[in-house]
Amino acid sequence: MQVQPLNRRHWIRSAVSATAMTALGGGLSRGMESAGDPAVGRQSAVPLVADLSKNLYRVKLEMEIEGNIKLPRNPLVSKETASRVPVRSQATLDWEERVLGFAEDRTGHVAERYYHSANSSGTVGKREQTLTLRPQSRLLRIRREDQQWQFHSPDSYLDGQELELVQVPASSLAVDGLLPTAAVAEGDSYQPDREVLAKLLSLAAVQSSTVEGQIHKLESESAQIHFKGKVEGSVSGVPTTIDLVAKLTFDREQQVVTWLVLAIREHRETGKLKPGFEIAGTIRMIRKPLSAPVRLPATAADDWDREVPAERLLTELNSPAVGYAVLMDRRWKIMTDVAGASMMRMIDNDLGVAQCNLRPLGKMAAGAQLTLEAFVAQSQRSMGERFSEVLQSREEVNESGLRVLRATIQGVVQGVPVQWIFVQFSDDHGRRLLATITIGNDHLDTFAGADEQLARSLRFLPLNDETFDVASQAAPRTGVQ
Repeated sequence: MQVQPLNRRHWIRSAVSATAMTALGGGLSRGMESAGDPAVGRQSAVPLVADLSKNLYRVKLEMEIEGNIKLPRNPLVSKETASRVPVRSQATLDWEERVLGFAEDRTGHVAERYYHSANSSGTVGKREQTLTLRPQSRLLRIRREDQQWQFHSPDSYLDGQELELVQVPASSLAVDGLLPTAAVAEGDSYQPDREVLAKLLSLAAVQSSTVEGQIHKLESESAQIHFKGKVEGSVSGVPTTIDLVAKLTFDREQQVVTWLVLAIREHRETGKLKPGFEIAGTIRMIRKPLSAPVRLPATAADDWDREVPAERLLTELNSPAVGYAVLMDRRWKIMTDVAGASMMRMIDNDLGVAQCNLRPLGKMAAGAQLTLEAFVAQSQRSMGERFSEVLQSREEVNESGLRVLRATIQGVVQGVPVQWIFVQFSDDHGRRLLATITIGNDHLDTFAGADEQLARSLRFLPLNDETFDVASQAAPRTGVQ
């Protein structure tokens, strides 16, 4: 069924009504038949069970989303909505999938994928946005870990936009788990497991669900199942509510789910890392068993049951406005990026842990460098009355050949102990960048030395900035060597 964006809300309302009428009509007809003759109209119950030996698929997914993003004034202070920004998006993804391990609920637990294509286009406000998966990121591994689908590439580091593109709200690894666990006849109803719904909708957990599945049609070759209901769940500690209607086709001869269409209306609260939203969406999935891989490796990965190395779960953050790229823990996100200023935050389960502000400094004369002593003194002076003591300072050259000066300073804000970490990056041409990290002392264990990763991996990106031609006036002359 093709759904035009302007008619989507009408389609969702119609689908909900049609599904409800089907459920009511089926119940009435069974009741009338059984009242006349209990033997009439009742099929023999049959199991609808997926064949887990079929673990290689080609999956094509189309998704259309529209609605509003809710932007707060300051998500760290209040989640009250300050403005709403319209959003519209269309995405198409085409991948091969080899399931490597299954969970007890018959959903895929670990898989490897090759994306033949993955593209999304749309608008956020008046700004056009296009996402695509880079060629080096097309071979991915996916695993259900810590109540989320965890994607990583054995060949590259996924950036934030790529992670957003592949984390769709309809997981092909969960569709087999939607099937009833007991034998059923046409017209029977059942409730899907809440954990399966969480996996299907890419949620961390489902706290409550009224979703009901009904065997709409049961034939010798196939079965059609309709779903309807509401899900109360959460993502990274942020509550969300989803109203859904869905249709599923199960091929009884091949014993696989081959088709799914899902219409959702989601209201997600504002988190500290991401804005909230109210959206309506339609997702169509076609799933076909394969006898042999096309672009996946001929043999399955033999290390799928091992823990994913921590470095493979880093994400690449890019700042076109300030001109840097860095590999960081996925809990870090760039929140703002404008000419002259960029800001990242580390959020753990919707709890603010640390903030990092980055800004370019005036270019120094070629060959000139600020000494570590001068940098520490300059950082200390910037603290003013907040300064308590210098905890550590060091100088090094990072993986990109940049000179790195670092000063860790203990301070106090309104009686609350806070650490500041000042990190300056510079190259031989005099280009400089200052990163200022702030962490409350009670979050130091969660922060876990993230400044080490920042200092080690940051590199400069090409950037046109008139300040590059101006020697810094702020640097103390006595500190320049």
